[in-house]
Parts: sequence; structure tokens; C-alpha cells
Amino acid sequence: MKIESKGKNMTKKRYVNIKEVSEYTSLSVKSLYELASLGKVPSIKMGRRVLFDLQEIDKMMESMKRDCNNDEEIIGDIHGN
Repeated sequence: MKIESKGKNMTKKRYVNIKEVSEYTSLSVKSLYELASLGKVPSIKMGRRVLFDLQEIDKMMESMKRDCNNDEEIIGDIHGN
């Protein structure tokens, strides 16, 4: 993940804060806090800070992918007609 910080180009980071992982995954900060507290999103709690390992986030996102079923025939248009 390449992070832009106030015009500076930072190198890839492995551990990121909640705002950065929110941008990375397109999940809201609120949802991420809830999922992390339930143990559904891997996170590291250090005092009041919550950090996320992008390698673990990638694995989690990969495991959640749905398979596409190419054998299924689509009938009708986009509205189901």
C-alpha cells in the first residue's frame, strides 16, 4: 500500500491505523472498529491504538471472495425481465 501523506510519498507500510485500513478496504471506520472488537478483522491493540497488519487484511479479504459460477445462465435483462 502506497500512502500519500501531505504531499509526501511514503514507502509501503505493513502496519496501518484504522483510517488507512478504511481507505484500503473501503470499509467505514465504525465498521472496522466493530469487526475488530468482535475478532472478525485481525488487529493489534496497543494501549488506545488499534493497528492493522495489511498482510493479514489481504488474507482476510481473499478468504471472503465469492466464487463466480460460470455455469449459471443469466436470463432476462438487468431488471430481471
